[in-house]
Amino acid sequence: MFCIPIIAKNTDEALEKITRANTLADMVEIRLDVMDTFDLHEIIQAACKPVLVTYRSREEGGKGSADPETRTDYILTAIQEGADLVDVELSLPPKWQERIFDARGRSGIVISTHISDSTPSGRELEKIFRDLANTGADIIKIVTWAKTWADNLRVLQLIPKAHNLEAKVIAFCMGPMGRISRIVSHLMGGYLTFASLEGGEESAGGQIPIRQMKEIIDMLKT
Repeated sequence: MFCIPIIAKNTDEALEKITRANTLADMVEIRLDVMDTFDLHEIIQAACKPVLVTYRSREEGGKGSADPETRTDYILTAIQEGADLVDVELSLPPKWQERIFDARGRSGIVISTHISDSTPSGRELEKIFRDLANTGADIIKIVTWAKTWADNLRVLQLIPKAHNLEAKVIAFCMGPMGRISRIVSHLMGGYLTFASLEGGEESAGGQIPIRQMKEIIDMLKT
């Protein structure tokens, strides 16, 4: 699946971008950490495609500086408003993770970790993968920063490992050298990959605009 992150300052801007993304994406991600104000009820109702709600902390490469309790309240509100998926960072303190897991209802949980300056060794990645899998979340997300081509390979190897466990996984690298992994992860059966609505609207380094992403993948599939 292709997920388009909605990068907006307020509800009106988010609604305009969701209208455009509805025709291009399989899912939209609402990035609360980049928004000054938001009405989650209105935003979620405007999406014709499934909605992932995320509040990405600065520690994991986002813009968010809210305390754990506030971040948790945002995610709980998203669940109450009917978000299809919510993102929970593994680094969120356990007691707040538990509150979200207990209240998840019909919302799926993406348990995520983002390493914004490097890619760990294969052994370290496997340990992170196990830690994420042991939370009982519906989807595992591991994203690192590629400094070498080999970094992409180590992260992409997590996809068949997840398939062997019948687990859903999102795994790729950020950064210019990580662009290839965003494409290959889709071809390898990663649960989803992220692509920006337009150039300049990336939520993370190395994202490819959705139209270009689809053209590249169509070319590779023929």
